[in-house]
Amino acid sequence: MIMNKLYIIIVPIIVIIVVGAIGGAIYLHHQSPNVKTLSITVTTNETTTLMSITTNTVPTTVTPTTSSIPQLIYVTSSASSPTPVYLNNSTVPLFYLEVNMWNAKTWNGNYTMVFNPLTRTLSVSFNLTQVNPLQWTNGYPEIYVGRKPWDTSYAGKIFPMRIGNMTPFMVSFYINLTKLDPSINFDIASDAWIVRPQIAFSPGTAPGNGDIEIMVWLFSQNLHPAGQQVGELVIPIYINHTLVNATFQVWEMKSVPWGGWEYIAFRPDGWKVTNGYVAYEPNLFIKALNNFTSYNITNYYLTDWEFGTEWGTMTSNGTAYFSWTISNFSETLL
Repeated sequence: MIMNKLYIIIVPIIVIIVVGAIGGAIYLHHQSPNVKTLSITVTTNETTTLMSITTNTVPTTVTPTTSSIPQLIYVTSSASSPTPVYLNNSTVPLFYLEVNMWNAKTWNGNYTMVFNPLTRTLSVSFNLTQVNPLQWTNGYPEIYVGRKPWDTSYAGKIFPMRIGNMTPFMVSFYINLTKLDPSINFDIASDAWIVRPQIAFSPGTAPGNGDIEIMVWLFSQNLHPAGQQVGELVIPIYINHTLVNATFQVWEMKSVPWGGWEYIAFRPDGWKVTNGYVAYEPNLFIKALNNFTSYNITNYYLTDWEFGTEWGTMTSNGTAYFSWTISNFSETLL
């Protein structure tokens, strides 16, 4: 009798537990996804952070898809032949890349110039010996928007700009100079062309007497601009996100022997930038030209804005060793 009573009590309890477990499993299957926790290590230039991320996974039927992953862009031509960079399915190149060894005939060694579309970073590394001829400037590896006079098409959408009614714009980038041979001639600088209408609207036409090349330097070693210093001025620029009233020396050569155009450069006086964020308005430098150039540039056109590093071998016995990166180079209308 006792065993029968226990049987009668225990069996219903077991049934209730089993049914409850099955019902709960069915309910969770329909109401709650599987939950997984992952640990991801995030590394930046300054810190390494461990983050815990919770992800929810729901059983689904997935149809395989194919996507285009941007590939690294290797720039290999040492001649003046720009490599266009297209991003976001654009039909017009966003900018050009160029090794630009315009004043070197022969050399031993190697160089690399690689652009990563995912991080928008250009990496440049040179390790050359026996560069010939020895010159103050042998080359200018660079990134730029617009069109040099020798080019046949424009990159970006804001150039050419008529000087008389220019739209203000901002140039910004991160520069990181990682290696530099102390014996070479070197600068970190922007370059740009302000030319007559017949040059601005005649692709592939070289500049000459009557046109202007301007440069904005951030750093120099064993090198100063062509010509002679003719003045100085203060122009505000952003350095590491802080607005600084920066003093520039102004250098000028009325007619360069290698092309005949006028050359004006703005060189840092008592300061430099080799690593960090930089932003400035090119309009401010162009406006300052009126104090130095002999031309009325109202009807001239700004055709581009370039950024790179001039390097030379006059004081290095033919060697050139340096590396740098530039990230997020951009121009923004204001």
